[in-house]
Order: sequence, then C-alpha cells, then structure tokens
Amino acid sequence: MPITTDYWQHINSNAAAHRIDTTLDARRYALANGRHATAHAAILLLSGSAQLGLGKDSLQLQAPALAWVEVPPQGYLRVNAGSAGYLLSLSDLLVKEAVGQSAESVPLRYLAERRVLQNQLDDREALEELAQSCRSIERELKRGGKASWRFLGAHLSLLLIHCWRLSGMEDVSQQAHSTDSALLMRYRHLAELHLREHWKIADYARALGISHDRLHDICMRTLQRSPLALLHNRLTHEACLRLLRSGLTIEQVAADLGFRSTTHFSRFFRNNTGLSPARYRTAAKHPSSPETSIIRNYADWP
Repeated sequence: MPITTDYWQHINSNAAAHRIDTTLDARRYALANGRHATAHAAILLLSGSAQLGLGKDSLQLQAPALAWVEVPPQGYLRVNAGSAGYLLSLSDLLVKEAVGQSAESVPLRYLAERRVLQNQLDDREALEELAQSCRSIERELKRGGKASWRFLGAHLSLLLIHCWRLSGMEDVSQQAHSTDSALLMRYRHLAELHLREHWKIADYARALGISHDRLHDICMRTLQRSPLALLHNRLTHEACLRLLRSGLTIEQVAADLGFRSTTHFSRFFRNNTGLSPARYRTAAKHPSSPETSIIRNYADWP
C-alpha cells in the first residue's frame, strides 16, 4: 500500500526534529513546530549549554542535559556556541500515542503533564539510548516509511520512560506504597482502564477493596474533590483534547468516550464547561479565546 501525501502531512504536522550541530555562534530555535499547535518539547543537550525561554521562566541547561517542557507561546531554545544535541517538537496527539491507555501508562501521563529538567547527567547508558531515540525520530521524519506513526510513538515512549527514571518520580511513586497516595494512584490506574465504560464509584471502590465512603474520604481529604468530580474532570479533559486536536465529529467524540448518545455527551460537556461541544470547538480555534483555558489539568492526581 503506497504512503500518501496526506499521511505524511499528518505525520509532519505532529512532530518535528532538529539536530543541533556544533557551531561557532549561538543560535535560537522556536520550540513550536510551526506546522501545528506544539504541546511539548524534548531537548537533549549532549555538549555545551543553552537557555530555555518559557514565558516568564528561563531555565539553564548544562550538558549533558535532558528537558521535557510544555510549550508556551513564543517559547524558545537559545543554544550557546560549541553546543550540540536534539530538539523535538511534539503534538499532544503524538504524546498520547506514546503514553498509551493502559494502567501502566499512568506514570507516563503524570510525567507528560509536568516539567522535567536534569542537568549534568552521569548515566552514560541512558544518554546513549536517549541519543539513539532522538536520532531514530529525526531519521524517520526525513525518510518516511510504513507505520511511521507507531515508530515515532515507540521511540517517544522510550524517551518518556527515561525522563521518568532520571527525574526520580519512579522512586517517589514506589515510596507511596500502602498509603492514601497509593490508593489514589490505583484509583487513577482503574480510571484510565474504565473511563470509557463509565463505571460507577461503587465499582471502583469494589475493585480497590475498600468502601465507597473510604474512597470518598480519601479523595476529599487529599484533593478536596469527590471521586466523581475527579472522574468528571478527567473525562472533560479528554473531551476537550479531542474537540481541539482531532478531526472527529462531535458524534464520533461522544461514541469514542463511551456516551450512549450525542445528546448525553453534549449535556455532560455543557454541565462541566458551560459551553456546548460545538461552541467550544469553534471558539477554541482562536488562540486568544478564553474557552481554550477550560481544559482541566489532570496533574493534581498523585
């Protein structure tokens, strides 16, 4: 089956890779791809130093360094003379492909919504593997091939796993064993698996081996929100992303998220955002529109 132009336009609208070669002058790169609304950037600095401009924040990178950041408007990377590495600009759609939807994907989703910056890394094996994934992504975007979307997602998944390990988040999650945080993490795992099945809170409590009241108490005491509110926020976040960044119709979004009808989905969305799905999608096409800020942040789960 031949690879169509539309397929490659789709690939290149969701990812861009720049190899940063050593030069005698400083250079500045926009973090955004320019062909899509870049959501995230990954920077692997193999030598030299650089500065990341993230709105009001400025971060310093000292090689060997790894950074994972959400991309603000006008975000940039300024690379000093004598520096080398890679800059990856990535859409939210491709990041979601890399993260996956299984329970084991929760740590990567947790990480993808946060900022990671590790300077002067001393794990040589990890650096070699990170560089290999960056090289593979760069080559794939240049040469093309069948199943490129899955190929890019697989290498990006490896990169995120390295970010998770190097950031220390893996150790933090393991320390949460047998605590309320561990139960909340298990609740989040189950939510990822069964969100589209619209489980009742009693179903989650039963799967966790605790009572409905105890789950409610843990969520309210830890996050000041009920288990149902957390699920609704998660589902609203997913709906917003699909309306903003996919070409699915509203009927397809509703079906994909497990709603029994478009009417049911529209009522749920309006109750949680104050807007109909159609109005939200139309208004969100304008970057300055306040509607784009409605997307709920899932990062407050443990």
